[in-house]
Parts: sequence; structure tokens; C-alpha cells
Amino acid sequence: VPQESAGTTISLSQLAPGDLVFWGSHGATYHVGIYVGGGQYIHAPTSGQTVTVQSISGWSPDFGVRM
Repeated sequence: VPQESAGTTISLSQLAPGDLVFWGSHGATYHVGIYVGGGQYIHAPTSGQTVTVQSISGWSPDFGVRM
């Protein structure tokens, strides 16, 4: 939750490389990734799994935050 309030909330259409992407509503997010551009983000799926790059179209975040 501290990460989601550390910057400015932006819409998904405004994402730029380096922006954080969140799943869940403000104050109740349950996952975060880093947008890398081209409709892709990097994240750690679950504990013990490898950090991966994934398409936003496969599991779309709810909002972004620009630091």
C-alpha cells in the first residue's frame, strides 16, 4: 500500500516504462509490477517462482503509479 500512494495515480493508457502497475483497488492492492513498455510488465508471480515479463493483455492491472 505505501507504494501505491508514493506517486501520482495514472490511467493504464498513460503508462510509460518505469511506472508501477497495481492489481486491486486503492488501499487494497494485492500485486504490483513494473511496466517495461510495449504492453509488458515485469513481476514475481508468487513466492518461489521466477521473475517474469508478462503481457498486460493477459492479466491487466487496475491502475498505474508514476513516481
